[in-house]
Amino acid sequence: MKCHIEKLDYEGRGISREKNKVVFIEGALPEEVVEAKKIKEEKHFDLYKATEILKPALQRQTPFCLFAKECGGCTFAMVSYRNSLIYKETILKDLLEHNGFNCPNLEIIPSPKQMGYRNKISLKIHHQQPGYYKENTHDFVPITNCLIALPSIQKLVQDFSLFNIEEGSITIRSNKNDELLLIIESQEEPKLKEELIQRHKIAGIIWNEKCLYNSPFFFERLDHLLYKVNAESFFQVNLDIAEKIAQDILMFFSKEDIVYDLYCGVGYFSLKLARFVKQVIGVEINPKAILNATYNASLNNLSNTSFHVGKVEEILPKLPYHPSKILIDPPRSGLAKQVIQTLLASSVPKIVYISCNPKTLMRDLKKLTEKYEIKSLKAYDMFPYTKHMEVCTMLELKDC
Repeated sequence: MKCHIEKLDYEGRGISREKNKVVFIEGALPEEVVEAKKIKEEKHFDLYKATEILKPALQRQTPFCLFAKECGGCTFAMVSYRNSLIYKETILKDLLEHNGFNCPNLEIIPSPKQMGYRNKISLKIHHQQPGYYKENTHDFVPITNCLIALPSIQKLVQDFSLFNIEEGSITIRSNKNDELLLIIESQEEPKLKEELIQRHKIAGIIWNEKCLYNSPFFFERLDHLLYKVNAESFFQVNLDIAEKIAQDILMFFSKEDIVYDLYCGVGYFSLKLARFVKQVIGVEINPKAILNATYNASLNNLSNTSFHVGKVEEILPKLPYHPSKILIDPPRSGLAKQVIQTLLASSVPKIVYISCNPKTLMRDLKKLTEKYEIKSLKAYDMFPYTKHMEVCTMLELKDC
């Protein structure tokens, strides 16, 4: 089917129309004419994939990665970095306007590194080859490199013959010191060659939750703080942008504040805040992350913190503190209804909401703005060339 692309949706897909039905087209850019084939049909929309670019956009260029077309992870691999930011900014503005929010001065803060920024990637292994699944499928795409990963991770991927794993998956994490954590899942215990240890800084190897080599964690040093990061714990993926967000949000807090840090992970923001506020109380569902957070606070001599393990929606109503501000950094699914209800009932003066999913952010803001107003909203390119971005919103309680 021939399609004329009007604009992009929040997933970075081209939008067109066929017989008054919305059509989303993967791999297409605004103002392009493409030949596309249907890959999924829904009641209110169809999903297509571009098979031929009949009239390319002026912004289109040769993808920087050999695997970009098949892998699909880097949605904007076929445009310049500057143009990828323009597209993301437009997508976010459209999403805000569609949901009734007016942010005329919106901008997206660029990442200092556009390549080699990711400190964590997760790969599938098929016939001893590493690769990714095509987006929204289980079709395996073998790769020999991933250019958005840190150089230390790229070197390891290029040495994958040293692993000798037939089938399974591997998550590779790296810190700024190029130390690597390898988290492997496979039926058979991996027979890793000795060269692997000799040629790379291996901090630890974990197989099916069993530590085979060294330690199941490493340390990361950022902004004069030391963080212990467990293999399974959440930690910021692009540390340059994470540091920028941390610097920006500090202006919302003062030395007298008692702060809840919800979905705190290993305490990345908690520790930064603890140096500037009166008290920080973190909540996180992952028990290993909470152990890390508690350890990290002690490691950095920060005695004004406490951490609680469990679902935020269950722990939040039970906390015996009276916060003056709340920091929220939830997963892509956003906030549970119970969390929003508790926040609205608490009438805490200010909420800082850091989101990695603008769509669920819009849903949550619609509820929160019943009692709060948006005072600040800024986007950050945490994941260059992908469809993802980070959005930081500061909400203030409305005058009653």
